[in-house]
Amino acid sequence: MKSKKCLYLLTLLILSLYATAMGGRHGVLDEGQWQPIKNITDPYIKTLGEVSVYDYNNWTSSHLWFVKVLNGETSGHYYDDFYYRLALEAKDSGVIKKYQAIVLERRYEYYRNLTSFTPLH
Repeated sequence: MKSKKCLYLLTLLILSLYATAMGGRHGVLDEGQWQPIKNITDPYIKTLGEVSVYDYNNWTSSHLWFVKVLNGETSGHYYDDFYYRLALEAKDSGVIKKYQAIVLERRYEYYRNLTSFTPLH
């Protein structure tokens, strides 16, 4: 079981680094304005959703399972800091629920931080 978790985390890390190296930008952004993410099926966006659920589970000792990203927006700040606001689905005890995750990404530092994870009603 532990090796599956390590393999999963390694896969997420590799996908994340690859997507960051490939640019990761989703449209031209004006500072502080939220823009819709045009390609919600982009593997980079899926990775952000998966990492968000994983981080939330670590914060709270929850056992959510990522299902999919429903939609999202991004906002650029200072050219290299980006916020992603994602509406996603995750399974909680077999029931699919909707959540909003907000992720800060600093590409020049290869830094990503889940800043908020809240249920959507």
